[in-house]
Amino acid sequence: MQINVKVDVSREVLENIIITALEGGSNYWYFLSDEAIDIVNKAVPKGENTSFSQRFCDALFDHNAIIPIHDAEGDEDDDPIGHLDINTFQERLELCASEALWALQEEIDERGDAGSSDVVFQYLALGDFIYG
Repeated sequence: MQINVKVDVSREVLENIIITALEGGSNYWYFLSDEAIDIVNKAVPKGENTSFSQRFCDALFDHNAIIPIHDAEGDEDDDPIGHLDINTFQERLELCASEALWALQEEIDERGDAGSSDVVFQYLALGDFIYG
């Protein structure tokens, strides 16, 4: 039997997932190219007391930035393996909920950690859970 349940996933939850992934949860598999860093810096210039991770989120949510994600073992000249784009988040979160609900639920319940953030971040960036 399959049921569909509607759950609100707030911006705050998504920011926590992205920041945790960027600051350590997903560092083993991804890197941000100079192009990705430039996209963030152009959308949200450096400011006092604003971390890069927070500016990254602001670029996504407030400026509709599309940020490429590269494989940590690849070369910066390689094509990105994925991208973060808020226009794909709903579809990718639904996929995550159907395949790795535990990770998303941990984040929603504010019990998330680097492991659960990494899983959800992979779905947001890649549309699948590939690494780990």
